[in-house]
Amino acid sequence: MNLPGPPSRTGARGEPLPAALSGVRWVRLCFVDLFGTLRAIHVPAPQVRRVLDHGMVFDGSAIEGRVRLLEADRVLHPDPATAVALPDGSARMLGVVLDAEGEPWPLDPRTALLLWLEAHEELAERWRGGAELEWYLVTADLEPADRGSYFSEQTGLGAQVAHRAAETLEGLGVEVLAAHHEGGPGQWELDLGERDPLGLADALTWAKAVVAETAAAHGLRASFAARPLAGQPGSGLHLHQRLEGLALEGDLAEEGRFVIGGLLQHARGLCALAAPSVGSYRRLHSGPEAPGAVVWAHTNRAALVRLGHLADGRPTIEYRGADPTANPYLLLTGLLAAVEDGLANRRFPGKAVEEEPAGLDLAAVEAAPGLLPRSLDAAVDALLEDEVLVDAFDARLVGRLVDGQRAELEAAGANVTRADLLSSLEG
Repeated sequence: MNLPGPPSRTGARGEPLPAALSGVRWVRLCFVDLFGTLRAIHVPAPQVRRVLDHGMVFDGSAIEGRVRLLEADRVLHPDPATAVALPDGSARMLGVVLDAEGEPWPLDPRTALLLWLEAHEELAERWRGGAELEWYLVTADLEPADRGSYFSEQTGLGAQVAHRAAETLEGLGVEVLAAHHEGGPGQWELDLGERDPLGLADALTWAKAVVAETAAAHGLRASFAARPLAGQPGSGLHLHQRLEGLALEGDLAEEGRFVIGGLLQHARGLCALAAPSVGSYRRLHSGPEAPGAVVWAHTNRAALVRLGHLADGRPTIEYRGADPTANPYLLLTGLLAAVEDGLANRRFPGKAVEEEPAGLDLAAVEAAPGLLPRSLDAAVDALLEDEVLVDAFDARLVGRLVDGQRAELEAAGANVTRADLLSSLEG
């Protein structure tokens, strides 16, 4: 896999503009900061040719999100292959970030994933993944947009948002397999088709942006928080992975078991990437639909990793520990590093922990050999103790990410809520 770079180095200078940019007046050059927020530089159409040839200088500290300190010039080089035309007549592109010397800047999450893929080409070529993206729709008064339930046949605003978002994504080249109502009121899911690692991360970036914009166009707001409504189910980001050559008569070959073993081996550290916010831990351990133990299964709804199957019978390995607040580029880098370690070191996952037909035995799950962290603080500690995951990134990226997560923890600890007042009232 070749890392995209400046046209002067790749020989792409002067190539025709992507068809998606034809007739647009503005192009948003997009990047994702360390904490998963989509950011952009808005460029008028007459400047696009110059930007494609030379890149766009910008303040690279914006990549550090809420922990940005000193300004630092970086160059954003858009990747023409990511150009997508939008319904409002503008367009978007993603790219890579280079430093002042023209080298890839590893603190940029998308560039970090590309660097990892370039160093592990064999796994990058074999891995394919799809995703289930869940979110809530609420009104301006922050009430759920509907009162639907799991797979209910909703035809109101929520369904209109899901349908329109899916149609827009299809127009951007992102395959949407299905949409359906989830278990909570106003909670919906889009199922994204299989892509390579970078393609899936890009698709998730576009999907969240499109859902939010479509909701706003319908007078609603979208929440990708892990569990935004008290007493209601959390929202997950389930990743369905498949590796070429791992299927064996509808089941996994031995090598496939090692993939699961790698995911379990690094499960606790992965939580800092997959469940990266304070609110993420209101979802984990919250009931039979949310993972809490480091176990795998075929039918156990609380398992962290589940072995499923595509419609044609090929097995997939579903990772259920992530939520929509995860930065997809960091998540997939960490996930692939865990998979690579499982394969390289032949990590056997142990016995599956299944759910009985009579119901889930939560006590048995909680008695599993390992439990996922119950707080972001514990997850960050687990990440820092996991050499495989830490070594998958530049040390500066890990440092800034951890700084931001520690800052979020400190702010959450200092936050005084109405519930604090109510619980303290006497008489």
